[in-house]
Amino acid sequence: MKIIASLVLYRHAYEDISRTLDSLLAEKSIDKVCIVDNGCHCNWLSDYSHPKVSVLPIANNNGFGAGHNKAFQEYKNQCEYILICNPDISFDCGEVDSLYHFTKENNLSLTIPKVIYPDGSLQHSCKLLPTPNQLFMRRFFSRYMKVSNGEYELHHADYSRPFYAPSLSGCFMLISQQALNHTNGFDERFFLYMEDVDLSRRVSASGLGIQYCPESTVVHESQRRSYQDFKFLFYHIVSAVRYFNKWGWLIDRERELFNTKCLSQFNCKNS
Repeated sequence: MKIIASLVLYRHAYEDISRTLDSLLAEKSIDKVCIVDNGCHCNWLSDYSHPKVSVLPIANNNGFGAGHNKAFQEYKNQCEYILICNPDISFDCGEVDSLYHFTKENNLSLTIPKVIYPDGSLQHSCKLLPTPNQLFMRRFFSRYMKVSNGEYELHHADYSRPFYAPSLSGCFMLISQQALNHTNGFDERFFLYMEDVDLSRRVSASGLGIQYCPESTVVHESQRRSYQDFKFLFYHIVSAVRYFNKWGWLIDRERELFNTKCLSQFNCKNS
């Protein structure tokens, strides 16, 4: 098989994910969609049937990354790539096919497409590895961090061309079996948030190819729930602390290396 798409749900109604599911099922390069039902709350799945869809019920909700890891384990080495997809993504027919061909032709192990908001504006899904100051100031005092945030989010990158970034958004991520075998998937210490940053840098550290793909576009209805709900803010803070405990707070030479590599090679609009 070429691609198995992994879709992790938690208390989602069919109406919540119908556009995402329709988009995934229309792609020729996607041979199967694995729906992971975290906590077994999606009762509608018992009546849902499609030849390309399999359902993986998980009794406990151990987080976003843990849910996708179940799909990785279920289909280990049965396909070339796994597509990690959020349930709030939609796209036109052929966008995943374009992402697959770009990834395959360039011998890459981790790619994401251009991600836009429903109004068509760009979502900055390619980033540098964060410093503690960037992450916490960006979250709580973003109005005072425009210059630093612009560099962190690669605002000057030319999104009409492919480029390397050490941190790619996990909302829509195509990852090879080789990369999954090397990294063992997501670090399940991150219940929600930062798991994609952690996975991206581990794939980068492995020496496998990572790039942004300008030839494919998806729409992401990003809810930014940590800005609206204290519970999700708590998850975000806990994950950030765990991330920096793992990789280093003030001293992180690998972060400096990967960020320098990114900044020295991506295409800038003003260059």
